[in-house]
Amino acid sequence: MHPGVSLTSDDTEDWRLPVVGPGLLLDVPARGRWLQRPSLHLEAAPRYRLRLVWRGQPLLWARIAGYWDQCVLVRGPADVRGALPLLTAPDVRAVGHEPGTPAWWEAWARQWGRMLVDASESVLYTGRWCLRPMRAISANQASRHAISTMEWSFGQPPMPPHSLDAVLRFRSAWVENWWEEIADQKPGTVLPLRAPSDAEDGRIKSWRKRARDGTLPPALLLYVDFLGKWLLLDGHDRIHAALLEGRDPPLMGLWPVVETRRPGSRVREEGALIGAEIQLRAGATPEVIDRVNRLLVRSFSWSGRGTVTRAWPVAGGIKVWQAELRAWRKWNPAPLEADDGDWL
Repeated sequence: MHPGVSLTSDDTEDWRLPVVGPGLLLDVPARGRWLQRPSLHLEAAPRYRLRLVWRGQPLLWARIAGYWDQCVLVRGPADVRGALPLLTAPDVRAVGHEPGTPAWWEAWARQWGRMLVDASESVLYTGRWCLRPMRAISANQASRHAISTMEWSFGQPPMPPHSLDAVLRFRSAWVENWWEEIADQKPGTVLPLRAPSDAEDGRIKSWRKRARDGTLPPALLLYVDFLGKWLLLDGHDRIHAALLEGRDPPLMGLWPVVETRRPGSRVREEGALIGAEIQLRAGATPEVIDRVNRLLVRSFSWSGRGTVTRAWPVAGGIKVWQAELRAWRKWNPAPLEADDGDWL
């Protein structure tokens, strides 16, 4: 274990996530290597232009519309393979507890915690992190994107993961219209960072046997609140194998933790009640009820912990971001409409 990093039991009362076992809090000190940009990190330029970087190379470019209702994403040249050491058979055998039990989940949380801390190219940076076992929900249960600051702000808990079958699709570029009810565009969708392996690959076959036996190690997901997505750091083949076997793969979520405090406000609470009443009178559809519930929870019940993804500035700003993306697209044509490409 790297000196200075402490691992303690997660004592958060309610993450509002479908957790399935005990988790850990990782407290990363503000010194040494942890003050640097990690090998995998997010960068930002003006007007909601984002760049996900791995080992100094772009892994993903994204631009979010000013009204937070649309996002265009383009994959870059970086290859995320090797972000974490491959799990070996001895690694799996070292966790000898009954799969799915609290002891099994705790052992895997500590295993992943040690690997994240000891990795030569870590995804961690200074601050507190949570590592927690979760289960995926169906895309139909997932909430749509918020459309106002009455429903959402930075510092809220992560959204539950869903749409695991996205690991079988690897698009080079795509547009998301966040005002629409499209399943794999809702907050909490899982985003693969590499193309899927062939179903006949040896590792897929090996993991399929473990999926049938119920001994499949958990995949590791990293939440990015800017995009409302879980990045699949490790476990592409394991999720693939579980899907082929018709099983639910075990998942371990990772996210940076922020402590949030907000004083009560009678004006805010009364305004939320009035807004809820107006929306329900207009028609209590499932979508409206979901929106009203989130409005009321946000206004009356504020979780003490949430998450905010740190983003470093893009060196050179928006001009460098645009020039880099245009140069990449020149030699790697992306399947985007002309208007979408120009808007980037």
